[in-house]
Amino acid sequence: MFKFKFVTILLILLSLACNISVLQAKLVERSSKKMPDWVGNTTEDKSKFYFSGSSSGQSSFETARKLAISDALTQIIESLDLTMSVNSNRILTETQSFMEDRTKSKTADVRVLNTKVKKVYFEKYDEQGKISYNVHVLLSYSKKEYDKEKERLAQEYENYKQSIANRFTKAEQLITEHCYQEALFELFETLKMIDEYGICRGLEGEIIPNINNLLTKISFSNSFITTTNNSGILAEIYVSFGNEQKYSNAIFDLKTLNNFSIDSITSDENGIVNHQFNKVSYLKKSNYKLELNLQKTYDVDENFLNKYKIKDIYEDLNFITSKKRIYVSMKNDNVQLMNLMKAYLVQNGFNVVDSEEESRFVLEMDFSMGEVNEMTLNVTSGDSVLFISNAHISAKLIENKDKKSMSSASFSEKGFGKTKEKSYSDLLQKISISIINIL
Repeated sequence: MFKFKFVTILLILLSLACNISVLQAKLVERSSKKMPDWVGNTTEDKSKFYFSGSSSGQSSFETARKLAISDALTQIIESLDLTMSVNSNRILTETQSFMEDRTKSKTADVRVLNTKVKKVYFEKYDEQGKISYNVHVLLSYSKKEYDKEKERLAQEYENYKQSIANRFTKAEQLITEHCYQEALFELFETLKMIDEYGICRGLEGEIIPNINNLLTKISFSNSFITTTNNSGILAEIYVSFGNEQKYSNAIFDLKTLNNFSIDSITSDENGIVNHQFNKVSYLKKSNYKLELNLQKTYDVDENFLNKYKIKDIYEDLNFITSKKRIYVSMKNDNVQLMNLMKAYLVQNGFNVVDSEEESRFVLEMDFSMGEVNEMTLNVTSGDSVLFISNAHISAKLIENKDKKSMSSASFSEKGFGKTKEKSYSDLLQKISISIINIL
């Protein structure tokens, strides 16, 4: 019982505190003795419609007045019963200034001309020295202009609707003719119009699968052309729609595998993307990826692509192409290192062959083992021994046909372990990984 009374008293005190806060906003001025009947009502006479707009809590009277006019203009637009979406930031009025504080971002321009502010009612409040205004305006709009604008928008709607239908029909015809690049352009333009004007939404379910289907036809070939020196290659990548049609003037982003952008490249009239790579690893499964930049190619934004779930199209670049027959040789025989190296090559897409004659590439390795050092570590639980294995390695990748060296490296490596065997095993793992990364 006591608890109930305490809670009741607390609620009463909170209520009084809230009321005191409200009372602190004191009405210090108003434009008439009482609020006019037209506030909040839409009326009409023989020649005009009257729309009431409001804005409250603004620190500036002029700002409150502009927002109230903006509110009335928005009501005019909504009353037009538009089939299309409209852009409230681009309503054309005599002054073009009433909508600047609004942030809607839809579509068609609306011409609200011959509007006049007939009446204004305002209230001025003072809350502990902080002044605020509530403003209401009555906007008149000619019925003749209203009907004219409604008719114009209706015709504009029909024109957009017909344009969308025509473009989609054209895209479908281009697909049947295997003109895939032209079809993609028409499909994107059609979808952009649907998204912008908010009409013909039913076509989205047909357009998006068509776009994604065409995108999946894009293929990349001839990514490896020629070596220029031991530090890089000139890559020439041919982009097409399943080899049926070149993909020209498309914009691609060259990225690392972790999506770090390196360059933006446009395919030429023949669908070819050229780039000079100053340093590559030939033995890696892939080094970079070439990603189609749909935003720049078709002038859309990321939100558009995410909204419609448009596919990402990219190609991982491997600089030894599909001819990956490789032979591994080692001057001083080391079975463990040889087997490890072959295993890593297979993981990176190579076909390891048994004879040099049937290979496209030869990997030559020279391995010289150094001393194994022993180090005593002081730890809280007692002394611990760490073994360090050392080796020096030389490796060279050769194109077998021309006996041309593509890449070479010479480096030292260390392996660590609690036993000699573990340090040696760690050493061989590191050597294999280093050769893959360097060559």
